[in-house]
Amino acid sequence: MVDLDALVPADHKLRKIDAVLDLGFVTEVVGECYTEGRGRPSVDPELALRMMLLGVLYDLSDRELCDEIGMHAGMRWFCGLNFHDPVPDHSTLSRLRNERWAESGLFDRLMEEVIRQCSEAGLISGRHLSVDGTEIRADASMKSLKRRGPKGEDEPRDGPSTGGGGPQARGQWEGRGERYSRDTHVSTTDPDAQLYRKDNNQGAALKYLGHDLIDTKSRVILRRKVTEATSRAEREAALEMVDEVVETWDELGLVKRPEVLTADKGYGSSLFVAEVLDRGMEPHIPLLAKEEMEAIPTWQRRTLDLERLRIRHRKVREAEARNRVRELMKTPGYTVSRKLRIRSEHVFAEGKTWHGLGRARRRGLGRVQDQATLTAVVQNLKRLVAFVGRKDLGAAAAAAQAGDLWNRAVRGPCLRHFLRVVGFLTDEKAHGLSGALSLVPSRSKPSAVVWPICRLEMAPSSTGF
Repeated sequence: MVDLDALVPADHKLRKIDAVLDLGFVTEVVGECYTEGRGRPSVDPELALRMMLLGVLYDLSDRELCDEIGMHAGMRWFCGLNFHDPVPDHSTLSRLRNERWAESGLFDRLMEEVIRQCSEAGLISGRHLSVDGTEIRADASMKSLKRRGPKGEDEPRDGPSTGGGGPQARGQWEGRGERYSRDTHVSTTDPDAQLYRKDNNQGAALKYLGHDLIDTKSRVILRRKVTEATSRAEREAALEMVDEVVETWDELGLVKRPEVLTADKGYGSSLFVAEVLDRGMEPHIPLLAKEEMEAIPTWQRRTLDLERLRIRHRKVREAEARNRVRELMKTPGYTVSRKLRIRSEHVFAEGKTWHGLGRARRRGLGRVQDQATLTAVVQNLKRLVAFVGRKDLGAAAAAAQAGDLWNRAVRGPCLRHFLRVVGFLTDEKAHGLSGALSLVPSRSKPSAVVWPICRLEMAPSSTGF
């Protein structure tokens, strides 16, 4: 009988992840998705979730994942499968993710549980946060674009099609030369994907936007949100994520309430920094305005027009917010925040390079959100595993240092004094012997080592020994 556990190395990353992964809540969360006593027995929900996590960890599709688990001993061990246990079919994972578990909120609950574990381990501070956004390429081709109708329906056309609607052979796409925009065209493959480009130096493509709110110190992802690709999506999503964390920071186990938010210059609009200040946080964000202090606007005449009053209040509020940010720019903390902001880019780069975040594996905003959430869970688990490992090494080093201090400060002097008092050894021999005995681990019994040596070294005396 082959021992599967013996085949997995003790320092393998799947062992480390399994040691910190707690999925005891899964059955409770998805319990309402199943009907007792009807149909054939289902796949264990914890097994299916572990398989999904493996797929994200190794950047595998469902088909590739099932093939790998079939021949990978470590993956079988992680999923709790023996060599002769059948691997669930890839279609089972798709059905669970897209249909049966779609409304259960399982992935969001898993994200919160992992964040809470990171907090309990002492990994997260929560005081300093960083926000950023990135592009996620949709699983749809430009050939799937079709002209919108007057009410969202397809507009009939005479003559040959110029927008393309269904799959077309290579070289037969007739959409070249036509002007495309999100207002005039929609993808028939993934209607939620939008034509988007971040600047004029790149071509537009069907994309989503992913947004991260991370704890800057630990790089633990506190919130990850996927939205449609629009010019205002980054700032709107950032405020939503900040509100969620500020309202639930104690439930997440954060040590401190969020106090500082850093971001790149794309978030430096007057309205955004004013909203951040209203939430009791310091925006360490470069402004989209001049760096010199400005005068607060005033008006010589009063107005009773409500719209004008709103405009005046908005201008005063934004001017005060800009001046507050300019004051923060002169502080040492702002300089440190600007250097640490790049960590958000590191988190996105890790997700795209190792876990497939750069391109959507599924279609539809909700399904892409599930993919992004599972990717964030895996990244947080990696942070937790690394932190626990460093913590264990630190504890071992501290114990070794404490033992060394005990030997030098307590055991050595006590032995020298004892040997001199009983008269067994001269001062010189007692010092050398106690120095040698101080190297003995503190768990050892010193009496078992002291007395045989003392019997060999002692000189005849009047005491009768």
